[in-house]
Amino acid sequence: MPTQPPYYLGSIPATQHRSSGFTPRSLLSRHPWRAAALAITLLAPTAAFPSTVPGGNGSNGNVTLAHQGEDYKFDNGNVNVTVNGPSATVTEFRYHGTDFINSVGRHRSIYWSMDGGASYQNPSHASCSIQTDTPEMADVGCKVKYDGSQPHAFDIDIHYVLRRGNTGLYVYAILSHPANYPATSVGEWRIVWQTPQIGKTFLLENIYVDQRRHWVYPTPAEYYQEIHTPIKEISYMRSGPWAKQGESKYTYNATYEDIGTFGFASNVHQLGAWTVLGSYEYYNDGPRKQDLTAIAGGMTNHFGRNHYGDTGISVAAGEQWSKIFGPFLLYLNAGGDGDTLWHDAQQQAATERAAWPYAWLTKIPEYPSAAERGCASGKFLVADKLKPSQTGAGAWIGLTQPPPGLDFQSETKNYQYWSRVNPDGSFNVADARPGTYTLYAFVDGETGVYKQDGVTVTSANVTHLGNITWNVPRAGNWLAFEIGIPNRDTTEFHHGKDYFMPYLYKGFPLEFPNPLVYTVGVSDPAKDWNYAQSGYHPAGKNPEPWPWQIKFNLPADLPKRDNANLVIAFAGAGHRAGVQIRVNGKDIGSIAPEIEEANSLLRQGSHDKYSVKNIPVPMSRLHPGSNTIELTETNYKPDNAYVMYDYITLEMPGTPPLSTTHAPLHPQSTEN
Repeated sequence: MPTQPPYYLGSIPATQHRSSGFTPRSLLSRHPWRAAALAITLLAPTAAFPSTVPGGNGSNGNVTLAHQGEDYKFDNGNVNVTVNGPSATVTEFRYHGTDFINSVGRHRSIYWSMDGGASYQNPSHASCSIQTDTPEMADVGCKVKYDGSQPHAFDIDIHYVLRRGNTGLYVYAILSHPANYPATSVGEWRIVWQTPQIGKTFLLENIYVDQRRHWVYPTPAEYYQEIHTPIKEISYMRSGPWAKQGESKYTYNATYEDIGTFGFASNVHQLGAWTVLGSYEYYNDGPRKQDLTAIAGGMTNHFGRNHYGDTGISVAAGEQWSKIFGPFLLYLNAGGDGDTLWHDAQQQAATERAAWPYAWLTKIPEYPSAAERGCASGKFLVADKLKPSQTGAGAWIGLTQPPPGLDFQSETKNYQYWSRVNPDGSFNVADARPGTYTLYAFVDGETGVYKQDGVTVTSANVTHLGNITWNVPRAGNWLAFEIGIPNRDTTEFHHGKDYFMPYLYKGFPLEFPNPLVYTVGVSDPAKDWNYAQSGYHPAGKNPEPWPWQIKFNLPADLPKRDNANLVIAFAGAGHRAGVQIRVNGKDIGSIAPEIEEANSLLRQGSHDKYSVKNIPVPMSRLHPGSNTIELTETNYKPDNAYVMYDYITLEMPGTPPLSTTHAPLHPQSTEN
């Protein structure tokens, strides 16, 4: 767990500190161990590793389904599930006797919700029916029809599926908008699962998100004593391992495609609970979009992924539209320590991906079978005259249907299909619904994106695209310098290993001078170039502009004419972001990222939506020897103002110098 320097706690106004005796009603509902203790039976079953069976590998008893009043009760000998019909929620989720749903407080079920404030909506008054009831599988669907009173004009059809031998519950939902419904939209669309508390502790004391974030998180008792801050989501702990350290729901934001699963596990009880993703085709905005995962014993599967650059789903009046979200797996395991259970959940995610699309989900128009889908294959090659060793290996390549004038980062209403390019350049984008797509590809080492329109996929066929060569456009003949790695992220820079901790920007004036000075060939990007550029906010003083200066050398034989090309790739940008550029003390203008309006600085992200700018620099502004490029974020006063640089380079005209010793590229980081 990262250790935070004390100035982060010192930045919190004293009026935000709560006395230990202050117990408002809101805290009792949030931390209900104060009001009631949780009685729970802990019966850890034998582990079932490895996880090579979709849905989880348990005993092989028949699936039974009973309809009792308003509840539907599933059982397969491994898990017992109770679904409340009218609310379309899971009220009981037992694994060999242990219930994995919190029984007190406001999160006493696995539930669905849309948006917040006046637009907040939980499905209610659902009409449920049994879709399948066999010894192999039970499927209950709960449908909420739009009647004009709800804030969102969608029909919501939620399904819970239990299969033979599984230790997890499959879940999916279909949103539909008949043509006679009014215009509507939704941003936040999610499912929430709160795992249990046992008195002053959690049943599952370890949180698992990724390689940087897996640790013991605060207990309910420690959360109860938390110190609140002006940002309501962020709190600091008074005691325990997290004393004087901050946490929020944004601490655990992650790119879903990078992790495959997230959740909680216990070394004490040898139990685990996980959200496991078998596909990402139904999520918004492409494979580099992140959102919330888990915190304080609860998980959120966020289909809209709108916290880091809102896109949302908007449907016009008269438009007929529907989309399926899932199926995904709510997975339970047992019989090992937390790390063992996490690795098992990761293997389960790989098993689910291999089984996609699931053969058991049939007769759903929104979910065609494998035989009704198609794929596109070929070989992706990269030709870059300035980086002749660059290949397409490891690239993301995908089929999407973005709105006119936008790219896959703004696609919400349709499905996206992405794959990784193999080491030899071959690729296969599989299981796409029939249709005509735009093919996109991007790869670490290059800025920008490859795009090819008009790729048609048909049922049960492979669309052979042959060799696809991305001829990377270059305005120059050699690179004066490079800062960063073109990978649509900032994790190679300072705070790249702890960007997810709150209030980092409060400490920038204590870590960096004003201006920040980065000397090419001398400075270390992991120490001397920050993950985010904001305003400079010294404690007790007004915000100041924070110029970042890049100092670099150029050879003697520079062309007198033409332009150099300054390439700035943005990993993210906040509201009204802009950058003023000065070269050797002279202003050459301001730029704005193509995509902004995200909130990754306050919401503890390392990136959001990506864009690239090419800025011509007259050679008359450059000269042999020492040069300085200065970048200043222009909207520097608000706390949430920032830009995040993915990569910066200067493409030079003329003949490349015989030696590049005058301008080494980014050195190897010395930060451990």
